[in-house]
Amino acid sequence: MRYSDYLRASVLLIGSAAVALIVVSGMELARESDTRTAVIGGIWLVVAILLGTWLGRRDQVMESIGALLSRSRPEPVFPKIEPGPVLLSRLWPILAIAIVAVFLTPLFTQFAIAAAGYGLLWSMAWRRQAMAVEAIEDRDAIHFWIVRNSAWQPPKLVRVHAM
Repeated sequence: MRYSDYLRASVLLIGSAAVALIVVSGMELARESDTRTAVIGGIWLVVAILLGTWLGRRDQVMESIGALLSRSRPEPVFPKIEPGPVLLSRLWPILAIAIVAVFLTPLFTQFAIAAAGYGLLWSMAWRRQAMAVEAIEDRDAIHFWIVRNSAWQPPKLVRVHAM
């Protein structure tokens, strides 16, 4: 799977999970009529969006992604294309956190709001990284591909000359 597509899918998945958590926690707060938690949670969500927007304002790759790109190993041919297994093997912890947060919402509404805020922050901060990676690919006439490995290990990238 192309690394830029992986980044787009990650941002979309995390942002979608955050919105789902906001909806579930909003329904729970309305059921409980908990105004104080709703106001504090709303402030946290606005702060998370603003902070994420500020962190993701530049069109350059983040330092961590730049280091990952520089560690990519060259390959003479395209790796096996398997977007489903790559996404599942790398992003299952995000799905697990979202599912646990949904089930914990009736007991700890604050947990779902906090998780939603972190998801919004992350997705806003990383929203331009796919375009920055593509700019490097266009400049160097290469493509970065992410290969399947464990979510507990650093991602592994290979680079292939663009044709």
